[in-house]
Amino acid sequence: MIVPDIQKSKEFLRRMWQLENSERPGFMIGYVGPKVKGSEPVQSALFSTGGKETVKHRLLDQKKYLDAQLQEIVSMLDLPGDYIPSLCPSLGVVAIASAFGAEVIWWENDFPAVKPFLSNNPQQVYDLEPPAITAGELGRILDYTRFFISETKGTIPIRLTDIQGPLDNASLIMGHNNLMMAMLSHPEQVHHLMRLVTGCMITFIKAQRGIVRQAGVEFVPTMFQPWLPDGEGISISNDDWVMISSEMHDEFHLPYLNALSEEFGGIYLHSCGNWFHQLPGLKKIVNLRGIEFGASEVPYQAVLETLGGKIVLACRVGFNREKTFSSMEDYVQKILQAARTNCGLFINIDVTNGMIDENWPETDLDQIYQLLRIK
Repeated sequence: MIVPDIQKSKEFLRRMWQLENSERPGFMIGYVGPKVKGSEPVQSALFSTGGKETVKHRLLDQKKYLDAQLQEIVSMLDLPGDYIPSLCPSLGVVAIASAFGAEVIWWENDFPAVKPFLSNNPQQVYDLEPPAITAGELGRILDYTRFFISETKGTIPIRLTDIQGPLDNASLIMGHNNLMMAMLSHPEQVHHLMRLVTGCMITFIKAQRGIVRQAGVEFVPTMFQPWLPDGEGISISNDDWVMISSEMHDEFHLPYLNALSEEFGGIYLHSCGNWFHQLPGLKKIVNLRGIEFGASEVPYQAVLETLGGKIVLACRVGFNREKTFSSMEDYVQKILQAARTNCGLFINIDVTNGMIDENWPETDLDQIYQLLRIK
């Protein structure tokens, strides 16, 4: 088993967030598929659908959920890379929307979903009140945070839960189509909802962080890899910006991204899909620290060419089956070839179970190491 130097890894990642890692890109090796040469497959506690228990049973049993995450940590520490062990009390996208009253649907083998509960009448947003920090599934997330700390005696950092983002949360509450139509027909009501959602996010992030800090435990302010030092921003999901114009994003989401950034010292965006048309608005985001994206979903060559060395670019394989990579080695090689600089580049060598099929080839970790020149 590899015994990692966690402090050395943290120092490297601190330099990466400052865009000073010219010697090599950051990287992490996770679940690379069911066939691996040189290791056993890593099973993701957050996303794996295999195992004795369903995803639902794992998520709703805090002991089983913790055990799954601890097992993943053991597996991850046995592989080279810039991985910092941490625990995440995530329940998927439902946190904020459930607090406002959205019904949670618990799937057996996937993260839960929510039903939008506002009709196509935008005036209903004025009936909403700021929720308590324990409303909906927020209370469960705080309970899991405390349980994880107690059971591990505070020895493992706790990550920010899946907090989504203002735009995504508003869509989950109102419904995607209704929200986008309301942007055109009822902009004041949309802004009212966005203010409510952003305020709830700020309050809850502070609550979760407060519990962790009060226990004397390190708080990691990102749901997504790589590790981010506390005080240097937070991660949020921004998936819905792929469905609107850059002008609409500037009007209806930018003010709330900037409010979060100013509150927490920066923003680290995650986005699925092709968000490249939003490129002109990125410079308007206050202290944008980085973007986590799927290389098969957005034109990764253009992203690396345009933004390389300016912000952290954390890439993963992604979900696009039509524009995919032939293997994990192919993915790593193409990212390295396209990168104009190592500074700020982080390669997440990982696929989710939903991305690959029976044709996904065996991953040879030695070939990955050779590409990264680490062995």
